[in-house]
Amino acid sequence: MKKLLPLTLIAGTVLCFAGCSSVPEQKPARPRLTFGVPHGKVKYAPVKPDGLELKFFGRNEFQAGRPASLTFALANNGVKRVSIPEWLSHEPDNIGLFVQPAQPGAFEPDERKWVQLTFDFKKPMMHYPITLLPGNQALVSKNLDFVEKMMIPPGQERLYFVRAELTLESLSLASKTMLIRVTSNVRR
Repeated sequence: MKKLLPLTLIAGTVLCFAGCSSVPEQKPARPRLTFGVPHGKVKYAPVKPDGLELKFFGRNEFQAGRPASLTFALANNGVKRVSIPEWLSHEPDNIGLFVQPAQPGAFEPDERKWVQLTFDFKKPMMHYPITLLPGNQALVSKNLDFVEKMMIPPGQERLYFVRAELTLESLSLASKTMLIRVTSNVRR
């Protein structure tokens, strides 16, 4: 019996350590932290555009073959704060641009000839709310890639009508039509 006790202790110790492992315990993966709401996951209630205006802000003359962009301001000219629940985190994605060449002598665009410029939306498309207090504005710049790709002979220019519209489902708002001038970057 005295010889069995040490053997039993040794066997128990071996079995105990045999069940132990040196592999660390795997922790469950943490959920990835993201800001905003993924596009298409929520249906937003309409926002009343009372006091809101989408207006052009900046210069409207560019040189062909050089980078160009237009800046727009979504301004709250009203007396109440306005909350927009679905503002896209990549700011330029909030505005769509429509253009058409201005015919010589034309002072107004032809409503049937608008062409929407297409842009790749930054992925993932995430929404977050913004609130515009009275007198505040959100500035958004949009690149005009077609101007950079243009070639215009020296001494000539091209005129284009441009209009911006919000791409949001909850808020429909468009800017006034503006005229941009694209000149040659080559000097005579």
